[in-house]
Amino acid sequence: MRYPFYSFLFLCFGLFLISGCDQKKNNLVRISINHLKAAGDTIVIARTNMVNLDNIELGKVVLDSAGKGTGEFELDAPVFAHIVAEDLAAAFFISPGADLAIVPVKEGAKVSIGFEGDGAAVNQFIMESHQIRNGVEKWNGKHAIHLNKAEFTEAKDSLQRGFDRLLTSLKSDARISAEMHDLMKRYAGMQALFYQYNFSIGKDSSEIPAAVSQDIKKMPIDTVALKLGMFDYALIASFFCQHKIYNAVYEENEAIDWDSLGPIYPKLVEAKIKSGKYPRSIEEYFRVKAADYQIRSEGLSPEMINLASLLEKEITSDEYKKVIREDIARWEKLAPGKPAPDFGGMTPDGKKISLSDLRGKVVYVDIWATWCGPCVEEFPYSRKVQADLKDRDDIAFLYVSVDSDTLAWKRMVASGKVPRGTHIIDHADSPKSAWNQYYVWGVPRYLLIDAAGRMVATHAVRPSSGKVTAELRKLLAANKLARN
Repeated sequence: MRYPFYSFLFLCFGLFLISGCDQKKNNLVRISINHLKAAGDTIVIARTNMVNLDNIELGKVVLDSAGKGTGEFELDAPVFAHIVAEDLAAAFFISPGADLAIVPVKEGAKVSIGFEGDGAAVNQFIMESHQIRNGVEKWNGKHAIHLNKAEFTEAKDSLQRGFDRLLTSLKSDARISAEMHDLMKRYAGMQALFYQYNFSIGKDSSEIPAAVSQDIKKMPIDTVALKLGMFDYALIASFFCQHKIYNAVYEENEAIDWDSLGPIYPKLVEAKIKSGKYPRSIEEYFRVKAADYQIRSEGLSPEMINLASLLEKEITSDEYKKVIREDIARWEKLAPGKPAPDFGGMTPDGKKISLSDLRGKVVYVDIWATWCGPCVEEFPYSRKVQADLKDRDDIAFLYVSVDSDTLAWKRMVASGKVPRGTHIIDHADSPKSAWNQYYVWGVPRYLLIDAAGRMVATHAVRPSSGKVTAELRKLLAANKLARN
């Protein structure tokens, strides 16, 4: 079905948001901050990239030794924004021309900061709504995701009652227009809905209250939430796309092996999205979100390059196009023939080894972890590959653990449960780690690098495919021809 009602609603809100309640003659926003705990910090004001949830910087506020500072930046349209800082957290709604101050609160206040100036009442509502939501992240001493059905229903109802009280109070404020009150009602509603989505992740239907199952069955179509950058709406969209689109395509084609499904998967996802007959802005959002997800997780296949080219022609949003362009640029740095970024780690006996130390050999990299079942399941196949190539001394098998528990890794390597080869641990939190430089989203992940230290594949075939030996022999032959 189509969604004409929502299109009309967006038009109404569009007119409201363009005109604004506090219409200004310019679009310069002024943010003042007074927060002693953040003294000396540079506070980043950002909004959410609704596609990939990254921060998009709007401006900065540099705080002095007393924790005070003011920043100004241009803003073309109203948006939900937030602060990126170590000692200060806040979400707020700002419009072009706003002059907003973040100030201390009296001792014993329910919230940690207060607001003054344009939009103060609305932003106080946002702050208090987050306080209420944080209050139900644990219920009866248990994290919300670990509650049973009855307990979660109690927590969910308590959350809604808290939001209702806030909304009633906001409605009595003469400064708040009916349109703004409705927007805050949507904002609270998205928080409540994601609270249900988050609880439901990974659970069987029997573990989820019937009312919750009904609420999360479909994606809420809210072009206003998308336009204004509601963070919880982006979270809900990510959940929906993952489970109702990406995973659904896998399930609908479970009889097809990945080697056959992979090349057609992008088209199947596109078809799945278009079959939903969403409003154009939502359809474009889902298409770009899906492409971003696939490129980030699987890299640049010929099929994804073709899809990116199609999106460049068909998507109307410049911001969405920028996301895909940046994805492509990121992966093009790892294209075949490009220098393989160097990384290194410690061996079980404390020696430091880097990828560059293996220059002169073809390197098959296995990025894994002790807690990763699929990683360990590949090890018998890895041993077979090594046995097939035991006469070759120009191949290196580099096993890169991303474990945070170094002792567990050392024990597993010492146990003999892992294949022979060069074993190092390279913690994922380092900017120069294999995890970060090769954009690893999950393990196992395999890389193939030639003897000159150049990229061959960022997503090399896994040992269980039965194709690794042939791929390595082919690469060795190519290297030999190149030398001759």
